[in-house]
Amino acid sequence: VLLEAVPDPKARQRPQAAGPSLQAMERGPMLVCVDTSGSMRGAPENIAKAVVLEVLRVAQREQRACRLIAFGGPGEIIEAELELGRDGLRQLLDFIGSSFDGGTDLQAPLERVVELVHGERWQSADLLIVSDGEFGCTTAMLQRLDQAKAQLGLRVQGVLLGDRETIGLLETCDQIHRQTDWR
Repeated sequence: VLLEAVPDPKARQRPQAAGPSLQAMERGPMLVCVDTSGSMRGAPENIAKAVVLEVLRVAQREQRACRLIAFGGPGEIIEAELELGRDGLRQLLDFIGSSFDGGTDLQAPLERVVELVHGERWQSADLLIVSDGEFGCTTAMLQRLDQAKAQLGLRVQGVLLGDRETIGLLETCDQIHRQTDWR
Protein backbone atom coordinates (compact mmCIF):
# COMPACT_ATOMS: atom_id res chain seq x y z
CA VAL A 1 0.00 0.00 0.00
CA LEU A 2 1.42 3.35 -1.01
CA LEU A 3 0.21 6.30 1.02
CA GLU A 4 0.77 9.80 -0.21
CA ALA A 5 -0.24 12.91 1.74
CA VAL A 6 -2.32 15.36 -0.28
CA PRO A 7 -3.16 18.81 1.11
CA ASP A 8 -6.84 19.56 1.60
CA PRO A 9 -7.68 22.49 -0.74
CA LYS A 10 -10.58 23.50 1.55
CA ALA A 11 -8.46 23.59 4.69
CA ARG A 12 -7.95 26.91 6.41
CA GLN A 13 -4.54 28.38 5.57
CA ARG A 14 -2.32 29.21 8.51
CA PRO A 15 -0.04 32.22 8.24
CA GLN A 16 3.57 31.15 8.11
CA ALA A 17 6.36 32.95 9.87
CA ALA A 18 8.66 34.82 7.55
CA GLY A 19 11.89 32.93 7.35
CA PRO A 20 14.95 33.22 5.22
CA SER A 21 14.12 33.04 1.55
CA LEU A 22 15.66 30.07 -0.21
CA GLN A 23 16.15 30.15 -3.93
CA ALA A 24 14.31 27.28 -5.60
CA MET A 25 16.55 25.00 -7.58
CA GLU A 26 15.56 24.05 -11.11
CA ARG A 27 14.36 20.51 -11.34
CA GLY A 28 16.00 18.99 -14.35
CA PRO A 29 15.92 15.44 -15.63
CA MET A 30 17.07 12.58 -13.43
CA LEU A 31 19.93 10.18 -14.09
CA VAL A 32 20.36 7.18 -11.78
CA CYS A 33 23.56 5.11 -11.64
CA VAL A 34 22.92 1.93 -9.67
CA ASP A 35 25.63 -0.45 -8.53
CA THR A 36 24.58 -4.06 -9.13
CA SER A 37 28.05 -5.57 -8.73
CA GLY A 38 28.81 -8.68 -6.69
CA SER A 39 29.51 -6.65 -3.53
CA MET A 40 25.90 -5.41 -3.63
CA ARG A 41 24.41 -8.94 -3.63
CA GLY A 42 21.47 -9.46 -1.28
CA ALA A 43 19.90 -6.72 0.83
CA PRO A 44 21.99 -3.81 -0.54
CA GLU A 45 20.97 -4.64 -4.11
CA ASN A 46 17.30 -4.97 -3.12
CA ILE A 47 17.43 -1.60 -1.38
CA ALA A 48 19.16 -0.04 -4.40
CA LYS A 49 16.40 -1.34 -6.67
CA ALA A 50 13.76 0.02 -4.28
CA VAL A 51 15.49 3.42 -4.52
CA VAL A 52 15.13 3.21 -8.31
CA LEU A 53 11.39 2.56 -7.94
CA GLU A 54 11.07 5.64 -5.73
CA VAL A 55 13.10 7.75 -8.16
CA LEU A 56 10.78 6.70 -10.98
CA ARG A 57 7.76 7.60 -8.85
CA VAL A 58 9.18 11.05 -8.12
CA ALA A 59 10.16 11.57 -11.76
CA GLN A 60 6.64 10.75 -12.92
CA ARG A 61 5.01 12.95 -10.28
CA GLU A 62 7.29 15.90 -11.14
CA GLN A 63 7.17 15.22 -14.90
CA ARG A 64 10.92 14.80 -15.18
CA ALA A 65 12.73 12.57 -17.64
CA CYS A 66 14.50 9.66 -15.94
CA ARG A 67 17.32 7.45 -17.23
CA LEU A 68 18.78 4.42 -15.47
CA ILE A 69 22.36 3.24 -15.83
CA ALA A 70 22.96 0.01 -13.89
CA PHE A 71 26.58 -1.05 -13.67
CA GLY A 72 28.86 -3.78 -12.43
CA GLY A 73 32.42 -4.46 -13.55
CA PRO A 74 34.13 -3.29 -16.76
CA GLY A 75 31.77 -3.53 -19.74
CA GLU A 76 28.75 -4.44 -17.58
CA ILE A 77 26.16 -1.73 -18.15
CA ILE A 78 22.39 -1.74 -18.55
CA GLU A 79 20.89 1.54 -19.71
CA ALA A 80 17.18 2.30 -19.97
CA GLU A 81 14.82 5.24 -20.12
CA LEU A 82 12.36 4.87 -17.23
CA GLU A 83 8.74 5.82 -17.69
CA LEU A 84 5.39 4.42 -16.65
CA GLY A 85 4.39 3.32 -20.14
CA ARG A 86 4.38 -0.31 -21.30
CA ASP A 87 7.99 -0.22 -22.62
CA GLY A 88 9.28 1.67 -19.58
CA LEU A 89 7.75 -0.80 -17.16
CA ARG A 90 9.14 -3.73 -19.16
CA GLN A 91 12.63 -2.19 -18.98
CA LEU A 92 12.20 -1.56 -15.26
CA LEU A 93 11.20 -5.18 -14.63
CA ASP A 94 14.17 -6.39 -16.71
CA PHE A 95 16.44 -4.24 -14.53
CA ILE A 96 14.92 -5.52 -11.28
CA GLY A 97 15.47 -9.11 -12.41
CA SER A 98 19.11 -8.61 -13.38
CA SER A 99 22.45 -8.05 -11.67
CA PHE A 100 26.16 -8.49 -12.27
CA ASP A 101 28.59 -10.72 -10.38
CA GLY A 102 31.88 -8.93 -11.06
CA GLY A 103 33.69 -5.97 -9.58
CA THR A 104 32.63 -2.35 -9.56
CA ASP A 105 33.49 0.04 -12.39
CA LEU A 106 31.82 3.46 -12.16
CA GLN A 107 34.16 4.94 -14.77
CA ALA A 108 32.10 3.92 -17.84
CA PRO A 109 28.72 4.93 -16.32
CA LEU A 110 30.13 8.36 -15.38
CA GLU A 111 31.52 8.79 -18.89
CA ARG A 112 28.01 8.06 -20.20
CA VAL A 113 26.50 10.59 -17.76
CA VAL A 114 28.92 13.30 -18.89
CA GLU A 115 28.11 12.45 -22.51
CA LEU A 116 24.36 12.67 -21.80
CA VAL A 117 24.50 16.03 -19.97
CA HIS A 118 26.29 17.57 -22.95
CA GLY A 119 23.12 16.92 -24.95
CA GLU A 120 20.29 19.41 -24.62
CA ARG A 121 17.76 16.96 -23.14
CA TRP A 122 19.85 16.05 -20.08
CA GLN A 123 21.44 19.42 -19.22
CA SER A 124 20.86 20.55 -15.63
CA ALA A 125 20.31 16.93 -14.68
CA ASP A 126 20.35 15.52 -11.19
CA LEU A 127 22.51 12.40 -10.89
CA LEU A 128 21.91 9.89 -8.13
CA ILE A 129 24.58 7.24 -7.52
CA VAL A 130 23.37 4.28 -5.44
CA SER A 131 26.24 2.07 -4.28
CA ASP A 132 28.16 0.53 -1.42
CA GLY A 133 30.91 2.90 -2.54
CA GLU A 134 33.52 0.28 -3.37
CA PHE A 135 34.86 2.05 -6.47
CA GLY A 136 37.24 4.74 -7.58
CA CYS A 137 37.55 7.06 -10.58
CA THR A 138 40.51 8.41 -12.51
CA THR A 139 41.59 12.00 -11.99
CA ALA A 140 40.64 12.79 -15.60
CA MET A 141 37.10 11.46 -15.06
CA LEU A 142 36.70 13.46 -11.85
CA GLN A 143 37.80 16.60 -13.72
CA ARG A 144 35.26 15.96 -16.49
CA LEU A 145 32.56 15.43 -13.84
CA ASP A 146 33.52 18.69 -12.09
CA GLN A 147 33.36 20.54 -15.42
CA ALA A 148 29.88 19.14 -16.08
CA LYS A 149 28.82 20.33 -12.63
CA ALA A 150 30.21 23.82 -13.18
CA GLN A 151 29.22 24.36 -16.82
CA LEU A 152 26.09 22.27 -17.32
CA GLY A 153 24.37 22.38 -13.93
CA LEU A 154 24.87 18.68 -13.09
CA ARG A 155 24.16 17.95 -9.43
CA VAL A 156 25.37 14.65 -7.93
CA GLN A 157 23.83 12.95 -4.91
CA GLY A 158 24.89 9.59 -3.50
CA VAL A 159 23.11 6.92 -1.52
CA LEU A 160 25.70 4.90 0.40
CA LEU A 161 24.38 1.45 1.29
CA GLY A 162 26.64 0.41 4.11
CA ASP A 163 28.71 1.85 6.86
CA ARG A 164 32.05 2.28 5.12
CA GLU A 165 33.42 5.75 4.46
CA THR A 166 34.50 5.52 0.84
CA ILE A 167 36.67 7.85 -1.19
CA GLY A 168 34.77 6.94 -4.38
CA LEU A 169 31.53 8.58 -3.27
CA LEU A 170 33.32 11.42 -1.48
CA GLU A 171 35.11 12.37 -4.70
CA THR A 172 32.06 12.21 -6.97
CA CYS A 173 29.08 13.38 -4.89
CA ASP A 174 27.98 16.80 -3.72
CA GLN A 175 26.04 15.18 -0.90
CA ILE A 176 25.90 11.62 0.45
CA HIS A 177 22.91 10.00 2.14
CA ARG A 178 24.07 7.10 4.30
CA GLN A 179 21.78 4.11 4.80
CA THR A 180 23.02 1.80 7.56
CA ASP A 181 19.91 0.91 9.58
CA TRP A 182 18.96 -2.08 7.41
CA ARG A 183 21.84 -4.25 8.67
